Amino acid sequence: MIEEICSNVKGPIDLQLASPYNLIYGRNGSGKSAIIHSIELGAFDTAFDAAGKDVKAKGAVELLAPRGDGLFCQLTVDGEYIEWGDRSNKFDNVVAMAMRALTGNSEYLIQFLLKHIDDDDHPIAIDMPGWEARVKHHGSYRKALLEMMASVSSSIRSHQKRLRELAVIQEYVEDNGLESYFVENERSSLEVQIAEAKQLKVKMDAEALIFVKGAFGAVEDSINRYLPEQIGRAQFVELGGRIRLSLNGDVAIPSGVETVALAVALAGALLSGPRALFILPDRAYDPRTLGWLMRSLRNVLCAGVFVQTTVLPEDYDFMSLGWDLVRV
Repeated sequence: MIEEICSNVKGPIDLQLASPYNLIYGRNGSGKSAIIHSIELGAFDTAFDAAGKDVKAKGAVELLAPRGDGLFCQLTVDGEYIEWGDRSNKFDNVVAMAMRALTGNSEYLIQFLLKHIDDDDHPIAIDMPGWEARVKHHGSYRKALLEMMASVSSSIRSHQKRLRELAVIQEYVEDNGLESYFVENERSSLEVQIAEAKQLKVKMDAEALIFVKGAFGAVEDSINRYLPEQIGRAQFVELGGRIRLSLNGDVAIPSGVETVALAVALAGALLSGPRALFILPDRAYDPRTLGWLMRSLRNVLCAGVFVQTTVLPEDYDFMSLGWDLVRV
């Protein structure tokens, strides 16, 4: 677990932690986000803005330090030090990973499930040379399909980028009265390759959807073990070949707090483990919902939980159940 946080994010921080489960409590502007940013910098080598987007640019991250000071952040983890900048890769930001899967497009969610579901492998038929050899190399049809989907998508993007470059070259060649047959030949070849890759991608996307749909029931059961019943039941819905994770089958987009609850449950079901840090995004949690979420979080297998809030939970004696209250 994280035992100590030392940083100068928005000012000096030297905080001892007594539990993996931490409720960071204080009014708005009291410094809760500074503690969270310190954890993010030490654990993930980046920080996240209010929308949950990571701020990778060094110049932007360094603005978190007081003016004139260099940014410093150090975590003590099981007696060892990790610092911002050392790229220790010791933890996974699992709630943020789950949030991206929930709020991204259907293709991203399918690939997320394909990567993380713990499901029995079964044959997947892809009509392409060397498919079975790829399966043998990766040890499963699921892993081979995931690798091929990433490879084909990358190839399409690369070829499309080259087409844009050729369009610029073509314009220059024509403006200067030069021969352009070599440009036209390369463009024609790339267009054929892109069309073929897109056809293969359609087949792979269809197989991926079939694969993950076969695991929907088991995944829903796992998610619902970590989702407060008062909030609802997780259920996958399919709309025109696209899927999303809903509450109670409702196609309406869940509220911000409901999305956080779904992300926590999805992370608990598929991403929990000794590398997992559950850092909840800053939301206007009401006392009752906060209590429900904290009950669920207490059951996840993880390296630590950090919840920032301006209220205390209702009907949940969290201090007697292993939580630490960090007053800011």
